[in-house]
Amino acid sequence: MFNRNRNKNVETVDQEVEIDNIYTILPPPGTIIAEATEEEMEQAAELEISHMAFMRLQEMYVQFDGSSYKELLQDFQEFERDSTKFWRTVAKRLAVPYEWPIRIDHANGPIYIGEHEVVVEEEEE
Repeated sequence: MFNRNRNKNVETVDQEVEIDNIYTILPPPGTIIAEATEEEMEQAAELEISHMAFMRLQEMYVQFDGSSYKELLQDFQEFERDSTKFWRTVAKRLAVPYEWPIRIDHANGPIYIGEHEVVVEEEEE
C-alpha cells in the first residue's frame, strides 16, 4: 500500500492506513507496484486476447439474430465474470483498491498503475 505524504509516495508495510478516499493514495500512471506471478501473466494474456477479440467483433458491425445474440451475450458475461474474478484476486493479493486501474505487463511481469485522469486536490494546511 502507498501513503501519500506531501507529494511523496511512502511505502507502508504491514501498517493500517486510514484513508477517506482511495484515489488520494493512487500512485501516478506507470508506477510499478508489484511483480506478477507466472500464472497471473498467463491469465492476463488470455483476458487481453478475449478483450481484443470482442473489441474487433464490435468494430465489424455484424448483425445477429436473437439466438446468436443470446449466445454472444453469454460469452460477454462469462468474459466479464472471469475478468472481474481475476482482477479482484490480484487487487486483494496486492492490498490495493479494486477500482485502481492496475495493469500487468504479461510479457515481463511488472504490475503497474495504468492511465487515469484522477485529479486529487490537496488540502491546504
